[in-house]
Amino acid sequence: MLWYHPAAMPRYTKGFVEVAELRRHFSEHGNDFGASNATEYEELADAFLGGAKPGGVHECTRKCGHIIRYDMNTQAYGIVDRDGVILTYFKPVPCSEVPFFQREAVRLSGRCHRYPNNLVYFGKECEK
Repeated sequence: MLWYHPAAMPRYTKGFVEVAELRRHFSEHGNDFGASNATEYEELADAFLGGAKPGGVHECTRKCGHIIRYDMNTQAYGIVDRDGVILTYFKPVPCSEVPFFQREAVRLSGRCHRYPNNLVYFGKECEK
């Protein structure tokens, strides 16, 4: 069941699938965007993924219908499914940018990717 909250701003997507999912994503990625709370984080994700695509933002559609956007200037990256539900919104990190002594732990936790940069990561994710 989708979770909706009253919002002052118009919505472009259906938001995250449920409150727990929104809270988890906010706790993991909210600081990436300077969001002070989960609602603000979701509004930022909604605007990025559902609003008009700004110039310079890369976009693709996976075979399954997921839409992915990546902004090279801000490093914002997000995925919305074919029904308009936000799946994720974060700033990807190449593992090569993580200090060597932390790299393996960060990689195993899924907090970085193995590609040389985020544009290559975006391209590989589009191929799925």
